Amino acid sequence: MKRVIEFFVTIFAIAMLIQYWWILLLAAGIFLVIFIIIKAKRSKTSQLKNQANSRTEKHGRQSSIDKDASLHNGSGQDQSVDVEETSSENVEPHYSHPEQLSDEHTSDESVNSNIYTNKLTSIEENKHSELTVSKPAQYIHRLRRKLTDFVVFDIETTGLNRFEDKIIQISAIKYIKDQKVGTFNQYINPGFQIDKKIMFLTGIDNSKLESSPTISTVMPSFELFIEDLPLIGHNIVKFDIPFLINNGFSKQDINALDTYPLSDKKLPDLKNHKLPTLKKYFGIANRSHDALNDCETNAIVYQKLRDNDLNPVTIEYSNLQQILAGKRFCITGEFMEASREDLIDTINKYGGKFTKSVSHVTDYLIDGTQVSTKLTDGVHSSSELKAIQYQKENGRIKIISYDDFCNLLPKQNQYVESIKNVKL
Repeated sequence: MKRVIEFFVTIFAIAMLIQYWWILLLAAGIFLVIFIIIKAKRSKTSQLKNQANSRTEKHGRQSSIDKDASLHNGSGQDQSVDVEETSSENVEPHYSHPEQLSDEHTSDESVNSNIYTNKLTSIEENKHSELTVSKPAQYIHRLRRKLTDFVVFDIETTGLNRFEDKIIQISAIKYIKDQKVGTFNQYINPGFQIDKKIMFLTGIDNSKLESSPTISTVMPSFELFIEDLPLIGHNIVKFDIPFLINNGFSKQDINALDTYPLSDKKLPDLKNHKLPTLKKYFGIANRSHDALNDCETNAIVYQKLRDNDLNPVTIEYSNLQQILAGKRFCITGEFMEASREDLIDTINKYGGKFTKSVSHVTDYLIDGTQVSTKLTDGVHSSSELKAIQYQKENGRIKIISYDDFCNLLPKQNQYVESIKNVKL
């Protein structure tokens, strides 16, 4: 206050000594108004704090458990909260640190003795922010240490909404000292018929699900299989694990390592970090379109990333008969027997060339089932219509089925023989 008074006195003295003294007086008046406003706000804040302290003394201290519960759902519901764990107000997992592995991380043993130093996340069971019956909070412990004992898992679902959609397959592979020691693979009856689009997306048809057990039967078996081992998977923190929790997964502390952000950290120059992209980058010769095969692929990807074995690998097919050499292929629709990526790989390894669109030089259009709702005429894809037009003009292009494509390949192709047996 003393400095303010000295300031105004100085301003007044200067104003008396110069011609435009009234400008300085106006400036001083403005500063005085600002000072009064700030002073009033501070006084009001002090009064509110005093009132809050009075209420606390009157009603007693809120228990630490109630405070932790209020972080979860804004109420005083009783929930168990570990003091070393942090909770999230939102249902969606949130992390302040990216996933990463480096040589600076400690060994398995040292991290096992202090596992809760990893970033932790609360996964709540309240649906669409509605209050539900109180239950212990579940946490995802994001691991950064290098793992040799783990379970890689993958799920297939009827959609992307973990509150409304259902799990229809859980697959997992258990590794001890980096060696495969067990597998888990179970289809799950969702209680309704899945639509065509999901069938072709997952490679699972209703005949596989009708006689399968329900999720309430499968989930305890899955928990028994994984024991206390950490879980590894691709995008499991944001998708697979929340789906498990909303379908009865009961483990309170879930140790997980997500290879999606890890690959983003280790291989920043890739066009994307989807599992098929990583599979191609590392030259992994394994089928897609199957959750158990994806687990095996994911395990290899993790081991590569963990060990900093980051060089791209090109699979050499020169020893195979280049029976498709000089032929151009285009693909339209979906196939239950194989993924589009697997078809493209097969075309390439036998010397053929895949093109994204049909042209006058295309030799074959591999025609699958159309599941899109945005077809050109409601029945045919644009590739089908172009192929029909070129057939009328020069008759060069052939529209073939999946089985027709398999018949173009050598009979000793084990990949083809294995997928031809899949039935709708």
